[in-house]
Amino acid sequence: VPSPTQLTITAENFKTFLYWQYPAISETAYFTVEIKPYNLGTYKTILSCVNISAHFCDISGEIEDPFSSHWLRVKAAVESEQSEYAESSEFILQQHVKIGPPVLHLSRHSDKIIVDIYQP
Repeated sequence: VPSPTQLTITAENFKTFLYWQYPAISETAYFTVEIKPYNLGTYKTILSCVNISAHFCDISGEIEDPFSSHWLRVKAAVESEQSEYAESSEFILQQHVKIGPPVLHLSRHSDKIIVDIYQP
């Protein structure tokens, strides 16, 4: 069973996802994702990303320290066979997150202009 490839981590407005590629095969591949925070030093399974068929995992709730290093890994399972883990490079949320602009809403009430600003 081939391992997943091209692991990519994206973080925008603190919504953080791991994406990967997997070759098209005749059977359905299921994936399991694990995370290793620097302070823990070992991998732990991300329970919401066990035996999933999607090629991505929402890891937003898994990063407790945005200043700390994290590594992610994913493996594939096809029927009773499993691949080796594919591991991401080091990820530090504070360095890699992109913060989008706030949402601005203008409205007029009689002779007043109301400006509402929503954080991303």
